Amino acid sequence: MTSYLVTEWFDPISKAKGYVAFDTLVNGLAGGGIRMREGVTKEEVQRLAKIMTIKMNGLGIPLGGVKAGIDYPSNAPDSKAVLRRFLEAHKPLLLHMWATSEDLGTREEDIIEIVKEMGLHSTVDAFINKQSDKEEILFNLNTALNLKVDGIQITDLVTGYGVATTAIQGFKWIEEKETEMSVAIQGFGSVGASAAKYLAEYGAKVVAVADINGTIYNEHGLDIPLLLSIKDAKGNIDRSKLPESYEEKPNAFWMSKHVDILIPAAVADVITIDNASNVQARMIVEGANIPVTTEAEEYLSKKGIFVIPDFIANSGGAALFTSILFNRISPDATSIFSFLDQQLSKTIAQLLEIAKEKKITPREAAYLTLEKETSQVN
Repeated sequence: MTSYLVTEWFDPISKAKGYVAFDTLVNGLAGGGIRMREGVTKEEVQRLAKIMTIKMNGLGIPLGGVKAGIDYPSNAPDSKAVLRRFLEAHKPLLLHMWATSEDLGTREEDIIEIVKEMGLHSTVDAFINKQSDKEEILFNLNTALNLKVDGIQITDLVTGYGVATTAIQGFKWIEEKETEMSVAIQGFGSVGASAAKYLAEYGAKVVAVADINGTIYNEHGLDIPLLLSIKDAKGNIDRSKLPESYEEKPNAFWMSKHVDILIPAAVADVITIDNASNVQARMIVEGANIPVTTEAEEYLSKKGIFVIPDFIANSGGAALFTSILFNRISPDATSIFSFLDQQLSKTIAQLLEIAKEKKITPREAAYLTLEKETSQVN
């Protein structure tokens, strides 16, 4: 796989490895987050950078696509120190080319804290420094990033809110009657948990939630506020506090339920050609990055199961920055969520109509609506 620019980093203290892959640059800039997990590869980071190019185009953001990955356990005691050394090594990129944020295994608060200690004003200095009203933009951005909703940092909610919005719009498209939507979710970290929160508030019946320890199931619907109150920071649910009526099932159980919407919101490549036949859902909404392989998506499409691609469904985090940096939305939660809802609702409706009309997948429909193709570089 080719990229515009790739860096390779080695930490002599922890022996961690890291990569930054720029897929494209627009006006000398690119945007994309930093993930940390054991086993991250350069190829994975390059693949994710391509998705960021598509995501930026789809949201109308004048930035190229970039992604960073650190091959190190995110739960290690020294993971924050490793992240710090990685960011310090890439300070020139952060100053001039790279607007970044959190991703799998990293936290926005940690990244912001570290870059400020490095002398930067924000994680998007590369963009802000080129603007004439940079002080106002920086103030609005910091205000937005420090917002809390129901006691939860907005940065931990926006991606899941976008996933929930996508699921709701997708369900309205496949179900003309006003019936209850059933959902199964894999992953109960910030994305899966916040998606579950907003789906439950909408009135959806979330029947299955899977974390690293297995699947929790109740055919009548799970008490999402309860699950949110008994999960830890890593998304692990305390089984000792579950109602007796809840069933504990194996990890893969979530995938095989007859539900309207299936949301893989944990890791990449979880639905493959080897297990795609187990999927009984009517639609899949990709909460994680690349959770459905290309071969599996082709198989599911032939079965009539639409897959809403990750670069649309989980674009809430990017949309948060977009709303402030480019659309100059007021930095309050109501305005930000309203902006995200309008953007995604319109996009999903267009993609599904194009897919239906041309008899193609939503992903292919998305490619048709983009100004650039994935392979285009500046």
